Amino acid sequence: MDNICLKRYSCRCFRKERVPEEALIRIFQAAMQAPSALNEQPWEFLLIREACMKREVAGINPYCHPAAEADCLILLLADLNRLKKDSPWWVQDMSACAENMLLQAVELGLGAVWLGVYPREERMKKLSRLVCLPENVIPFAVISVGYPDEERDPVLRFDGDRIYGEQYGTRLLLQKDSGETER
Repeated sequence: MDNICLKRYSCRCFRKERVPEEALIRIFQAAMQAPSALNEQPWEFLLIREACMKREVAGINPYCHPAAEADCLILLLADLNRLKKDSPWWVQDMSACAENMLLQAVELGLGAVWLGVYPREERMKKLSRLVCLPENVIPFAVISVGYPDEERDPVLRFDGDRIYGEQYGTRLLLQKDSGETER
């Protein structure tokens, strides 16, 4: 798991190579294994592979254009009818689902990027219209998936200065893998 987390990055450049159905199934399996408050599991998914639809989706998010070159886009959708009364936890559920998908993609040698839709009303409305979502289904995010066009070295982001013990502001000294003490 440690290696997968370190290898994950937001891949925006993809080779023109088809992602096999078996790989997509594994990504969806990982997504559905995400933790979910009250076991509501609000997620649904819409797979887009047609070039014209990928361009339409890419036009909804200003950061999405390069990712439209990925083999496929996966729309993460939250079905609010699956929620118990006034349950506010669906955003965390969907976020855990998205992260599972990103990590599974890395495990399979794929690249992926999480492109935000929710809570931007304009993006949500445009995407809902484009793919004909019913009112109870909220477009949460778009995940672009494909084979990465480049290999990247991991960017180590560990910062011990952000870790506190018992009270905020009380630094907790932890060891990095290299044996150095992080202050």
